[in-house]
Amino acid sequence: MSALSGSPRPLKRHRIAPRLPCFAPVLATGLEHCWMTNVSASGMGLTTSSVGPVQGDEIELSFELADSGVIRAIARVAWTGRVQDDGRLGFGVQFRELSPHDRALLGRYLAAHRLRVVVAFASLEERALVESCFDDLEVELVDRLDQLDATLLHTSASIIVFADCIDRLTTVLDILSGAPGPVDLPLAAVTIVMRIESERLRPLLERGKIYDVLRPPLDDRTLIRAAERSCERWALKFELRWASLQLEGAAIERPPPVARAAEGPHNAAIIRSSAEMRRVYELIQTVAVHDVPVLLSGETGTGKELAAREIHALSRRADKPFIAQDCGALIETLLESELFGHVRGAFTGATGDHPGLFQIADRGTIFLDEIQNTSPALQAKLLRVIELGEVRPVGGTKARRVDVRLIAASNSDLVAAVARGQFRSDLYYRLDRFPIQLPPLRDHPDDILPLARHFTATTCASLGCTSSRLDSRAEAALLAYAWPGNIRELRNAIERALLLTKPNEPVRWDVLPDAIRRAGSAEEPAGGLDAQVAELERRLILTALERHGGVLRRAARDLQLHPVTLSRRMKRLGIDSGID
Repeated sequence: MSALSGSPRPLKRHRIAPRLPCFAPVLATGLEHCWMTNVSASGMGLTTSSVGPVQGDEIELSFELADSGVIRAIARVAWTGRVQDDGRLGFGVQFRELSPHDRALLGRYLAAHRLRVVVAFASLEERALVESCFDDLEVELVDRLDQLDATLLHTSASIIVFADCIDRLTTVLDILSGAPGPVDLPLAAVTIVMRIESERLRPLLERGKIYDVLRPPLDDRTLIRAAERSCERWALKFELRWASLQLEGAAIERPPPVARAAEGPHNAAIIRSSAEMRRVYELIQTVAVHDVPVLLSGETGTGKELAAREIHALSRRADKPFIAQDCGALIETLLESELFGHVRGAFTGATGDHPGLFQIADRGTIFLDEIQNTSPALQAKLLRVIELGEVRPVGGTKARRVDVRLIAASNSDLVAAVARGQFRSDLYYRLDRFPIQLPPLRDHPDDILPLARHFTATTCASLGCTSSRLDSRAEAALLAYAWPGNIRELRNAIERALLLTKPNEPVRWDVLPDAIRRAGSAEEPAGGLDAQVAELERRLILTALERHGGVLRRAARDLQLHPVTLSRRMKRLGIDSGID
Protein backbone atom coordinates (compact mmCIF):
# COMPACT_ATOMS: atom_id res chain seq x y z
CA MET A 1 0.00 0.00 0.00
CA SER A 2 1.50 3.33 -1.01
CA ALA A 3 1.10 6.33 1.25
CA LEU A 4 2.05 8.81 -1.45
CA SER A 5 -0.18 11.28 -3.13
CA GLY A 6 -0.73 10.99 -6.84
CA SER A 7 -0.91 14.78 -7.19
CA PRO A 8 2.24 16.72 -8.08
CA ARG A 9 4.21 18.21 -5.20
CA PRO A 10 4.17 21.97 -4.61
CA LEU A 11 7.00 23.78 -6.33
CA LYS A 12 7.98 25.51 -3.11
CA ARG A 13 7.83 23.21 -0.14
CA HIS A 14 8.32 24.07 3.51
CA ARG A 15 11.59 23.35 5.24
CA ILE A 16 11.59 22.30 8.86
CA ALA A 17 13.70 24.68 10.96
CA PRO A 18 12.89 23.21 14.38
CA ARG A 19 13.93 24.92 17.55
CA LEU A 20 16.42 22.93 19.58
CA PRO A 21 15.98 22.77 23.37
CA CYS A 22 19.13 24.39 24.72
CA PHE A 23 19.67 25.66 28.25
CA ALA A 24 22.61 28.02 28.64
CA PRO A 25 23.26 31.37 30.32
CA VAL A 26 22.93 34.45 28.10
CA LEU A 27 24.43 37.89 28.65
CA ALA A 28 21.68 40.34 27.58
CA THR A 29 21.76 44.12 27.86
CA GLY A 30 19.60 45.34 30.73
CA LEU A 31 18.61 41.83 31.89
CA GLU A 32 19.80 39.70 34.79
CA HIS A 33 19.82 35.91 35.21
CA CYS A 34 18.91 35.41 31.57
CA TRP A 35 18.79 31.85 30.22
CA MET A 36 18.25 30.41 26.77
CA THR A 37 15.56 27.71 26.56
CA ASN A 38 15.65 26.99 22.82
CA VAL A 39 17.47 28.17 19.73
CA SER A 40 16.97 28.09 15.98
CA ALA A 41 18.60 29.73 12.98
CA SER A 42 16.24 32.70 13.26
CA GLY A 43 15.97 33.31 16.99
CA MET A 44 15.68 31.85 20.46
CA GLY A 45 13.46 31.52 23.50
CA LEU A 46 14.68 33.12 26.75
CA THR A 47 13.73 33.50 30.39
CA THR A 48 14.78 36.24 32.79
CA SER A 49 14.17 37.26 36.38
CA SER A 50 14.55 40.98 35.54
CA VAL A 51 11.82 43.43 34.65
CA GLY A 52 11.06 41.99 31.27
CA PRO A 53 11.41 43.60 27.86
CA VAL A 54 8.41 44.49 25.75
CA GLN A 55 7.58 43.42 22.25
CA GLY A 56 9.62 45.32 19.67
CA ASP A 57 12.58 46.08 21.98
CA GLU A 58 16.06 45.49 20.58
CA ILE A 59 18.61 43.85 22.87
CA GLU A 60 22.22 42.76 22.49
CA LEU A 61 22.89 39.10 23.27
CA SER A 62 26.06 37.17 23.97
CA PHE A 63 25.96 33.42 24.55
CA GLU A 64 28.06 30.30 24.23
CA LEU A 65 26.93 27.01 22.74
CA ALA A 66 28.75 23.71 23.21
CA ASP A 67 31.94 23.56 21.10
CA SER A 68 30.96 26.72 19.20
CA GLY A 69 32.58 29.63 21.00
CA VAL A 70 30.93 32.93 21.92
CA ILE A 71 28.18 34.20 19.62
CA ARG A 72 26.99 37.81 19.68
CA ALA A 73 23.78 39.09 18.11
CA ILE A 74 21.33 41.98 18.09
CA ALA A 75 17.77 40.69 18.39
CA ARG A 76 14.23 42.04 18.43
CA VAL A 77 11.72 40.87 21.05
CA ALA A 78 9.02 39.03 19.09
CA TRP A 79 6.75 37.97 21.95
CA THR A 80 6.54 37.96 25.74
CA GLY A 81 4.67 35.71 28.13
CA ARG A 82 3.28 36.44 31.56
CA VAL A 83 5.38 36.55 34.72
CA GLN A 84 5.37 33.14 36.40
CA ASP A 85 4.90 32.45 40.09
CA ASP A 86 8.66 32.20 40.58
CA GLY A 87 9.12 35.70 39.13
CA ARG A 88 10.59 34.60 35.80
CA LEU A 89 9.40 35.88 32.45
CA GLY A 90 9.57 33.94 29.20
CA PHE A 91 10.04 35.75 25.90
CA GLY A 92 11.22 35.09 22.36
CA VAL A 93 13.55 37.06 20.12
CA GLN A 94 14.34 37.15 16.42
CA PHE A 95 17.92 37.78 15.30
CA ARG A 96 18.29 41.12 13.50
CA GLU A 97 22.08 41.36 13.22
CA LEU A 98 24.41 38.37 13.24
CA SER A 99 27.91 38.47 11.76
CA PRO A 100 28.73 35.90 9.05
CA HIS A 101 31.18 34.24 11.43
CA ASP A 102 28.64 33.97 14.25
CA ARG A 103 25.93 32.83 11.84
CA ALA A 104 28.28 30.07 10.67
CA LEU A 105 28.98 29.03 14.28
CA LEU A 106 25.26 28.87 15.00
CA GLY A 107 24.62 26.95 11.79
CA ARG A 108 27.27 24.37 12.63
CA TYR A 109 25.81 23.89 16.10
CA LEU A 110 22.29 23.43 14.74
CA ALA A 111 23.54 20.98 12.11
CA ALA A 112 25.42 18.93 14.70
CA HIS A 113 22.45 18.80 17.10
CA ARG A 114 19.60 18.19 14.68
CA LEU A 115 16.45 16.65 16.13
CA ARG A 116 16.18 12.93 15.56
CA VAL A 117 13.18 11.43 13.79
CA VAL A 118 12.68 7.66 13.57
CA VAL A 119 10.76 6.40 10.52
CA ALA A 120 9.62 2.78 10.80
CA PHE A 121 8.47 0.32 8.11
CA ALA A 122 8.38 2.76 5.21
CA SER A 123 8.37 1.43 1.66
CA LEU A 124 11.03 2.50 -0.81
CA GLU A 125 8.71 5.11 -2.24
CA GLU A 126 7.81 6.38 1.24
CA ARG A 127 11.49 6.50 2.21
CA ALA A 128 12.20 8.70 -0.78
CA LEU A 129 9.47 11.08 0.35
CA VAL A 130 10.82 11.14 3.92
CA GLU A 131 14.39 11.81 2.84
CA SER A 132 13.33 14.64 0.54
CA CYS A 133 11.21 16.27 3.27
CA PHE A 134 13.42 15.89 6.35
CA ASP A 135 16.80 17.15 5.21
CA ASP A 136 16.92 19.48 8.26
CA LEU A 137 16.38 16.58 10.67
CA GLU A 138 18.43 13.53 11.57
CA VAL A 139 16.42 10.61 10.18
CA GLU A 140 16.87 7.00 11.28
CA LEU A 141 15.13 4.38 9.16
CA VAL A 142 13.90 1.20 10.87
CA ASP A 143 12.50 -1.79 9.00
CA ARG A 144 12.56 -4.63 11.57
CA LEU A 145 10.75 -5.10 14.87
CA ASP A 146 13.97 -6.04 16.68
CA GLN A 147 15.38 -2.58 15.88
CA LEU A 148 12.65 -0.94 17.96
CA ASP A 149 13.12 -0.46 21.68
CA ALA A 150 11.95 1.86 24.42
CA THR A 151 15.09 4.02 24.21
CA LEU A 152 13.83 5.39 20.89
CA LEU A 153 11.08 7.17 22.81
CA HIS A 154 13.70 8.95 24.92
CA THR A 155 16.27 9.78 22.25
CA SER A 156 14.01 10.95 19.44
CA ALA A 157 11.78 13.97 18.95
CA SER A 158 9.33 12.13 16.72
CA ILE A 159 8.55 8.56 15.63
CA ILE A 160 6.62 8.02 12.40
CA VAL A 161 5.29 4.50 11.88
CA PHE A 162 3.96 3.33 8.53
CA ALA A 163 1.60 0.45 9.39
CA ASP A 164 -0.70 -1.68 7.27
CA CYS A 165 -2.65 -3.50 10.01
CA ILE A 166 -3.81 -2.86 13.58
CA ASP A 167 -2.14 -5.98 14.97
CA ARG A 168 1.31 -4.93 13.83
CA LEU A 169 0.69 -1.40 15.08
CA THR A 170 -0.31 -2.71 18.52
CA THR A 171 2.87 -4.80 18.64
CA VAL A 172 4.99 -1.77 17.75
CA LEU A 173 3.39 0.38 20.44
CA ASP A 174 3.79 -2.37 23.04
CA ILE A 175 7.50 -2.59 22.24
CA LEU A 176 7.98 1.18 22.47
CA SER A 177 6.18 1.43 25.80
CA GLY A 178 7.42 -1.85 27.25
CA ALA A 179 10.42 -0.63 29.28
CA PRO A 180 10.93 2.50 31.38
CA GLY A 181 13.48 5.07 30.30
CA PRO A 182 15.12 8.10 31.93
CA VAL A 183 12.51 10.06 33.87
CA ASP A 184 14.10 13.40 33.02
CA LEU A 185 13.59 13.06 29.26
CA PRO A 186 10.32 13.62 27.39
CA LEU A 187 8.81 10.89 25.28
CA ALA A 188 8.79 11.17 21.52
CA ALA A 189 5.46 11.71 19.80
CA VAL A 190 4.32 8.71 17.77
CA THR A 191 2.64 9.52 14.45
CA ILE A 192 0.87 6.73 12.58
CA VAL A 193 0.42 6.62 8.80
CA MET A 194 -2.16 3.97 7.84
CA ARG A 195 -5.59 3.26 6.38
CA ILE A 196 -7.73 1.93 9.21
CA GLU A 197 -11.04 2.85 10.73
CA SER A 198 -10.87 5.44 13.51
CA GLU A 199 -12.80 3.26 15.97
CA ARG A 200 -9.88 0.83 16.15
CA LEU A 201 -7.41 3.67 16.81
CA ARG A 202 -9.48 5.57 19.36
CA PRO A 203 -8.40 3.49 22.42
CA LEU A 204 -4.74 4.00 21.48
CA LEU A 205 -5.26 7.74 21.09
CA GLU A 206 -7.12 7.98 24.40
CA ARG A 207 -4.33 6.14 26.23
CA GLY A 208 -1.79 8.61 24.80
CA LYS A 209 0.10 5.99 22.80
CA ILE A 210 -0.49 7.86 19.52
CA TYR A 211 0.06 11.58 19.04
CA ASP A 212 -1.26 11.95 15.48
CA VAL A 213 -2.77 9.88 12.65
CA LEU A 214 -2.15 10.61 8.97
CA ARG A 215 -4.26 9.15 6.18
CA PRO A 216 -2.75 8.31 2.82
CA PRO A 217 -2.27 9.54 0.22
CA LEU A 218 0.39 11.88 1.63
CA ASP A 219 2.21 14.80 0.12
CA ASP A 220 5.38 16.36 1.46
CA ARG A 221 3.57 19.36 2.98
CA THR A 222 1.36 17.15 5.14
CA LEU A 223 4.29 15.04 6.33
CA ILE A 224 6.40 18.10 7.12
CA ARG A 225 3.63 19.73 9.13
CA ALA A 226 3.09 16.53 11.13
CA ALA A 227 6.79 16.34 11.96
CA GLU A 228 6.85 20.04 12.86
CA ARG A 229 3.99 19.59 15.32
CA SER A 230 5.53 16.57 17.01
CA CYS A 231 8.99 18.19 17.23
CA GLU A 232 7.50 21.36 18.71
CA ARG A 233 5.59 19.26 21.25
CA TRP A 234 8.80 17.45 22.22
CA ALA A 235 10.70 20.75 22.57
CA LEU A 236 7.94 22.23 24.75
CA LYS A 237 7.94 19.20 27.04
CA PHE A 238 11.72 19.53 27.36
CA GLU A 239 11.36 23.20 28.35
CA LEU A 240 8.61 22.39 30.85
CA ARG A 241 10.83 19.74 32.41
CA TRP A 242 13.66 22.27 32.73
CA ALA A 243 11.30 24.82 34.26
CA SER A 244 10.17 22.33 36.88
CA LEU A 245 13.79 21.55 37.73
CA GLN A 246 14.39 25.25 38.20
CA LEU A 247 11.51 25.49 40.65
CA GLU A 248 12.93 22.51 42.54
CA GLY A 249 16.33 24.21 42.67
CA ALA A 250 18.01 21.71 40.37
CA ALA A 251 18.89 24.25 37.66
CA ILE A 252 21.55 26.34 39.38
CA GLU A 253 22.48 29.60 37.73
CA ARG A 254 25.98 30.98 37.71
CA PRO A 255 27.63 33.80 35.78
CA PRO A 256 28.10 32.77 32.14
CA PRO A 257 31.64 32.59 30.76
CA VAL A 258 30.86 35.37 28.27
CA ALA A 259 30.05 37.71 31.15
CA ARG A 260 33.35 36.91 32.87
CA ALA A 261 35.26 37.50 29.67
CA ALA A 262 34.50 41.20 29.90
CA GLU A 263 36.65 41.40 33.05
CA GLY A 264 39.89 40.62 31.27
CA PRO A 265 41.56 39.24 28.18
CA HIS A 266 40.62 35.59 28.73
CA ASN A 267 37.81 34.72 26.34
CA ALA A 268 36.49 31.39 27.55
CA ALA A 269 36.12 29.16 30.55
CA ILE A 270 38.91 26.72 31.34
CA ILE A 271 38.92 23.68 29.04
CA ARG A 272 38.56 20.67 31.33
CA SER A 273 37.88 17.49 29.38
CA SER A 274 40.39 15.44 31.37
CA ALA A 275 39.95 14.17 34.92
CA GLU A 276 43.08 16.10 35.97
CA MET A 277 41.74 19.46 34.84
CA ARG A 278 38.30 18.73 36.25
CA ARG A 279 39.92 18.27 39.66
CA VAL A 280 41.79 21.56 39.22
CA TYR A 281 38.57 23.34 38.31
CA GLU A 282 36.81 21.89 41.37
CA LEU A 283 39.56 23.45 43.53
CA ILE A 284 39.11 26.77 41.69
CA GLN A 285 35.36 26.72 42.34
CA THR A 286 35.90 25.81 45.99
CA VAL A 287 38.37 28.58 46.80
CA ALA A 288 36.77 31.28 44.62
CA VAL A 289 34.00 32.04 47.11
CA HIS A 290 36.41 32.20 50.09
CA ASP A 291 38.47 35.38 50.35
CA VAL A 292 41.86 33.77 51.03
CA PRO A 293 45.22 34.02 49.23
CA VAL A 294 45.87 31.37 46.58
CA LEU A 295 49.19 29.99 45.36
CA LEU A 296 49.20 28.62 41.81
CA SER A 297 52.16 26.50 40.76
CA GLY A 298 53.07 24.78 37.55
CA GLU A 299 55.36 24.94 34.55
CA THR A 300 55.44 27.94 32.25
CA GLY A 301 52.47 27.98 29.89
CA THR A 302 50.12 25.80 31.97
CA GLY A 303 47.48 28.53 32.29
CA LYS A 304 48.15 30.01 35.73
CA GLU A 305 46.87 33.47 34.79
CA LEU A 306 43.74 31.98 33.25
CA ALA A 307 43.13 30.09 36.50
CA ALA A 308 43.61 33.30 38.48
CA ARG A 309 41.11 35.12 36.28
CA GLU A 310 38.63 32.29 36.74
CA ILE A 311 38.98 32.50 40.53
CA HIS A 312 38.33 36.23 40.34
CA ALA A 313 35.37 35.82 37.99
CA LEU A 314 33.71 33.30 40.33
CA SER A 315 34.30 35.37 43.47
CA ARG A 316 32.29 38.14 45.08
CA ARG A 317 34.85 40.57 43.62
CA ALA A 318 33.96 39.65 40.02
CA ASP A 319 32.67 43.16 39.22
CA LYS A 320 35.80 44.80 40.63
CA PRO A 321 39.26 45.23 39.00
CA PHE A 322 41.54 42.31 38.19
CA ILE A 323 45.18 43.41 37.93
CA ALA A 324 47.99 41.12 36.73
CA GLN A 325 51.72 41.80 37.10
CA ASP A 326 54.70 39.65 36.10
CA CYS A 327 57.24 40.07 38.89
CA GLY A 328 60.08 39.03 36.62
CA ALA A 329 59.39 41.70 34.01
CA LEU A 330 60.70 44.67 36.06
CA ILE A 331 63.79 45.35 38.19
CA GLU A 332 63.22 45.49 41.95
CA THR A 333 62.94 49.28 42.32
CA LEU A 334 60.52 49.68 39.43
CA LEU A 335 58.44 46.70 40.61
CA GLU A 336 58.11 48.16 44.10
CA SER A 337 56.94 51.50 42.66
CA GLU A 338 54.58 49.71 40.30
CA LEU A 339 52.98 47.67 43.08
CA PHE A 340 52.88 50.19 45.94
CA GLY A 341 53.05 53.52 44.11
CA HIS A 342 55.27 56.47 44.91
CA VAL A 343 54.98 60.06 46.10
CA ARG A 344 56.30 63.17 44.45
CA GLY A 345 60.08 63.51 44.85
CA ALA A 346 60.60 59.89 45.91
CA PHE A 347 63.26 59.51 43.20
CA THR A 348 64.54 61.31 40.15
CA GLY A 349 61.69 61.72 37.67
CA ALA A 350 58.93 61.32 40.28
CA THR A 351 57.15 64.57 39.41
CA GLY A 352 53.86 63.63 41.06
CA ASP A 353 52.08 61.06 43.22
CA HIS A 354 51.53 57.75 41.46
CA PRO A 355 49.06 55.16 42.76
CA GLY A 356 50.30 51.57 42.83
CA LEU A 357 48.59 48.48 41.48
CA PHE A 358 47.39 47.53 44.96
CA GLN A 359 45.50 50.81 45.18
CA ILE A 360 44.12 50.44 41.66
CA ALA A 361 42.97 46.91 42.52
CA ASP A 362 41.26 48.02 45.75
CA ARG A 363 38.23 45.76 46.48
CA GLY A 364 39.34 43.54 43.58
CA THR A 365 42.06 40.96 42.89
CA ILE A 366 45.76 41.29 42.14
CA PHE A 367 47.66 38.46 40.46
CA LEU A 368 51.44 38.34 40.92
CA ASP A 369 53.02 35.94 38.45
CA GLU A 370 56.53 34.49 38.96
CA ILE A 371 56.55 35.69 42.57
CA GLN A 372 59.82 33.83 43.17
CA ASN A 373 61.57 36.73 41.38
CA THR A 374 60.80 39.22 44.18
CA SER A 375 63.49 40.35 46.64
CA PRO A 376 63.34 39.67 50.41
CA ALA A 377 62.60 43.38 51.06
CA LEU A 378 59.68 43.37 48.64
CA GLN A 379 58.46 40.07 50.10
CA ALA A 380 58.29 41.75 53.53
CA LYS A 381 56.06 44.47 52.08
CA LEU A 382 53.82 41.87 50.45
CA LEU A 383 53.50 40.08 53.78
CA ARG A 384 52.34 43.35 55.38
CA VAL A 385 49.67 43.76 52.70
CA ILE A 386 48.35 40.24 53.38
CA GLU A 387 48.39 40.56 57.17
CA LEU A 388 47.31 44.17 57.68
CA GLY A 389 45.84 45.29 54.36
CA GLU A 390 48.21 48.28 54.23
CA VAL A 391 50.52 49.64 51.53
CA ARG A 392 53.05 52.44 51.87
CA PRO A 393 54.13 54.22 48.66
CA VAL A 394 57.81 54.55 47.87
CA GLY A 395 59.05 57.74 49.60
CA GLY A 396 55.83 58.06 51.60
CA THR A 397 55.39 58.09 55.38
CA LYS A 398 51.68 57.29 55.60
CA ALA A 399 50.25 53.81 55.03
CA ARG A 400 47.07 53.45 53.00
CA ARG A 401 44.39 50.85 53.56
CA VAL A 402 43.49 48.52 50.70
CA ASP A 403 41.10 45.57 50.39
CA VAL A 404 42.74 43.30 47.82
CA ARG A 405 42.73 39.57 47.30
CA LEU A 406 46.18 38.26 46.42
CA ILE A 407 46.73 35.37 44.01
CA ALA A 408 50.36 34.42 43.42
CA ALA A 409 51.95 32.05 40.94
CA SER A 410 55.32 30.41 40.52
CA ASN A 411 56.91 28.04 38.00
CA SER A 412 59.64 26.94 40.42
CA ASP A 413 59.76 25.02 43.70
CA LEU A 414 59.14 27.61 46.42
CA VAL A 415 59.80 25.06 49.18
CA ALA A 416 63.34 24.63 47.83
CA ALA A 417 63.67 28.42 47.54
CA VAL A 418 62.70 28.76 51.21
CA ALA A 419 65.30 26.13 52.15
CA ARG A 420 67.96 28.07 50.21
CA GLY A 421 66.97 31.33 51.92
CA GLN A 422 65.81 32.89 48.65
CA PHE A 423 62.15 33.20 49.67
CA ARG A 424 60.70 34.21 53.02
CA SER A 425 59.14 31.27 54.83
CA ASP A 426 56.50 33.46 56.54
CA LEU A 427 55.30 34.79 53.17
CA TYR A 428 55.33 31.30 51.67
CA TYR A 429 53.12 29.87 54.40
CA ARG A 430 50.76 32.83 54.05
CA LEU A 431 50.43 32.20 50.33
CA ASP A 432 50.29 28.42 50.70
CA ARG A 433 46.96 28.46 52.57
CA PHE A 434 45.29 27.10 49.40
CA PRO A 435 47.79 25.77 46.83
CA ILE A 436 46.65 24.65 43.37
CA GLN A 437 49.03 22.69 41.15
CA LEU A 438 48.39 23.07 37.41
CA PRO A 439 49.61 19.95 35.58
CA PRO A 440 51.73 20.17 32.43
CA LEU A 441 49.87 19.45 29.21
CA ARG A 442 51.68 16.13 28.71
CA ASP A 443 50.04 14.88 31.93
CA HIS A 444 46.48 15.52 30.68
CA PRO A 445 46.57 14.62 26.95
CA ASP A 446 42.77 14.30 26.86
CA ASP A 447 42.69 18.11 26.76
CA ILE A 448 45.02 18.52 23.76
CA LEU A 449 42.42 18.21 21.00
CA PRO A 450 39.67 20.18 22.83
CA LEU A 451 42.21 22.96 23.44
CA ALA A 452 43.39 22.84 19.84
CA ARG A 453 39.81 23.12 18.53
CA HIS A 454 39.12 25.97 20.96
CA PHE A 455 42.21 27.87 19.81
CA THR A 456 41.27 27.19 16.18
CA ALA A 457 37.82 28.72 16.69
CA THR A 458 39.00 31.75 18.68
CA THR A 459 41.93 32.47 16.36
CA CYS A 460 39.70 32.25 13.29
CA ALA A 461 37.30 34.67 14.94
CA SER A 462 40.03 37.20 15.73
CA LEU A 463 41.98 36.89 12.46
CA GLY A 464 39.02 36.41 10.13
CA CYS A 465 40.25 32.99 9.02
CA THR A 466 37.90 30.64 7.21
CA SER A 467 39.57 27.39 8.32
CA SER A 468 37.61 25.89 11.19
CA ARG A 469 39.01 22.42 11.84
CA LEU A 470 42.09 20.22 11.95
CA ASP A 471 42.51 17.20 9.70
CA SER A 472 43.04 13.78 11.25
CA ARG A 473 46.80 13.64 10.61
CA ALA A 474 47.32 17.05 12.22
CA GLU A 475 45.34 15.91 15.27
CA ALA A 476 47.43 12.73 15.50
CA ALA A 477 50.63 14.82 15.44
CA LEU A 478 49.34 17.10 18.19
CA LEU A 479 48.58 14.06 20.36
CA ALA A 480 52.04 12.55 19.74
CA TYR A 481 53.99 15.70 20.73
CA ALA A 482 55.26 16.19 24.33
CA TRP A 483 54.47 19.96 24.54
CA PRO A 484 57.36 21.27 26.67
CA GLY A 485 55.87 24.76 26.31
CA ASN A 486 52.47 23.47 27.45
CA ILE A 487 49.23 25.23 26.53
CA ARG A 488 50.97 28.41 25.41
CA GLU A 489 53.03 26.44 22.89
CA LEU A 490 49.88 24.70 21.62
CA ARG A 491 48.11 28.04 21.12
CA ASN A 492 51.09 29.50 19.27
CA ALA A 493 51.34 26.40 17.04
CA ILE A 494 47.65 26.64 16.11
CA GLU A 495 47.90 30.37 15.34
CA ARG A 496 50.93 29.81 13.09
CA ALA A 497 49.27 26.90 11.33
CA LEU A 498 46.13 28.91 10.64
CA LEU A 499 48.15 31.73 9.09
CA LEU A 500 49.74 29.18 6.74
CA THR A 501 46.46 27.46 5.84
CA LYS A 502 44.63 28.32 2.65
CA PRO A 503 41.07 29.68 2.95
CA ASN A 504 38.29 27.12 3.43
CA GLU A 505 40.75 24.26 3.94
CA PRO A 506 41.36 22.29 7.16
CA VAL A 507 44.60 22.75 9.06
CA ARG A 508 46.95 20.08 7.70
CA TRP A 509 49.90 18.26 9.22
CA ASP A 510 52.42 19.93 6.89
CA VAL A 511 51.79 23.47 8.24
CA LEU A 512 52.53 22.52 11.85
CA PRO A 513 55.94 23.42 13.36
CA ASP A 514 58.80 21.03 12.55
CA ALA A 515 59.07 19.52 16.03
CA ILE A 516 55.38 18.61 16.06
CA ARG A 517 55.56 17.12 12.57
CA ARG A 518 58.54 15.00 13.59
CA ALA A 519 56.64 13.70 16.61
CA GLY A 520 53.71 12.80 14.38
CA SER A 521 55.97 11.04 11.90
CA ALA A 522 57.59 9.06 14.69
CA GLU A 523 54.23 7.63 15.54
CA GLU A 524 53.75 5.85 12.23
CA PRO A 525 52.37 2.34 12.91
CA ALA A 526 54.69 -0.62 12.72
CA GLY A 527 54.08 -3.88 10.91
CA GLY A 528 53.03 -4.81 7.42
CA LEU A 529 50.64 -3.01 5.14
CA ASP A 530 47.51 -4.59 6.64
CA ALA A 531 48.57 -3.67 10.18
CA GLN A 532 49.35 -0.09 9.21
CA VAL A 533 46.06 0.31 7.34
CA ALA A 534 44.16 -1.09 10.35
CA GLU A 535 45.96 1.26 12.74
CA LEU A 536 45.26 4.28 10.52
CA GLU A 537 41.60 3.24 10.22
CA ARG A 538 41.42 2.89 14.00
CA ARG A 539 42.86 6.40 14.51
CA LEU A 540 40.43 7.96 12.04
CA ILE A 541 37.44 6.29 13.71
CA LEU A 542 38.54 7.30 17.22
CA THR A 543 39.14 10.88 16.07
CA ALA A 544 35.68 11.07 14.46
CA LEU A 545 34.04 9.63 17.58
CA GLU A 546 35.84 12.13 19.79
CA ARG A 547 34.93 15.01 17.48
CA HIS A 548 31.25 14.11 17.73
CA GLY A 549 31.12 13.34 21.44
CA GLY A 550 30.92 9.58 20.97
CA VAL A 551 27.73 9.72 18.87
CA LEU A 552 28.15 6.86 16.42
CA ARG A 553 25.64 8.11 13.85
CA ARG A 554 27.33 11.51 13.55
CA ALA A 555 30.79 9.94 13.39
CA ALA A 556 29.54 7.64 10.62
CA ARG A 557 28.20 10.60 8.67
CA ASP A 558 31.55 12.39 9.07
CA LEU A 559 33.38 9.29 7.77
CA GLN A 560 30.80 8.85 4.98
CA LEU A 561 29.86 5.39 6.26
CA HIS A 562 26.59 3.76 7.20
CA PRO A 563 26.31 3.46 11.03
CA VAL A 564 25.99 -0.33 10.76
CA THR A 565 29.17 -0.49 8.65
CA LEU A 566 31.01 1.69 11.15
CA SER A 567 29.82 -0.49 14.03
CA ARG A 568 31.14 -3.61 12.29
CA ARG A 569 34.53 -2.00 11.66
CA MET A 570 34.74 -0.86 15.29
CA LYS A 571 34.06 -4.42 16.43
CA ARG A 572 36.72 -5.77 14.08
CA LEU A 573 39.28 -3.21 15.31
CA GLY A 574 38.48 -3.78 18.98
CA ILE A 575 37.04 -0.31 19.54
CA ASP A 576 34.49 -0.12 22.34
CA SER A 577 31.07 -0.02 20.70
CA GLY A 578 29.20 0.88 23.85
CA ILE A 579 28.73 4.39 22.47
CA ASP A 580 25.61 6.20 21.38
